[in-house]
Amino acid sequence: MSQRQRTRFLRLMLAVVGANYLAQIPYYLHLYYFPHGALPSARGVALLGFTLIWFVAGVVGLALRRAAGYWLLGAYFVTVVIFYLHGLINQVTHGYPPTLFLHLNDPILTAVFAIGDLNLLLCAVFVVILARYRRDLIAPVPAAPLASA
Repeated sequence: MSQRQRTRFLRLMLAVVGANYLAQIPYYLHLYYFPHGALPSARGVALLGFTLIWFVAGVVGLALRRAAGYWLLGAYFVTVVIFYLHGLINQVTHGYPPTLFLHLNDPILTAVFAIGDLNLLLCAVFVVILARYRRDLIAPVPAAPLASA
């Protein structure tokens, strides 16, 4: 993996996961706060904050070519895939189609669920990329050869 590909990979991860975290704001406001005036639970906010810190620590570590960052991101992406796959399997076993978000008459929920499903797919791809390019992602950058005088 070239340095350019590595940079693109890091940016794509930030964009995909960042969009998913940002989507939680209108989702919560639309479903809970505006209709019921319900404030988010401290536990929910803490869990969301913890996972965001987990992801950011992994990205920073990987950007610095640290093995710890690599393993943090790998564990994060596997956890995300399991979480969203569990939800998708639960949805299907209760009689709803896997593409439920396409059948909703609510544009906010449609967008948020589509972002979540995209997050599931791309996080699975990220796991494969991390496994395939482990050495390239955490190997030190080779020093530039010294110019002869």
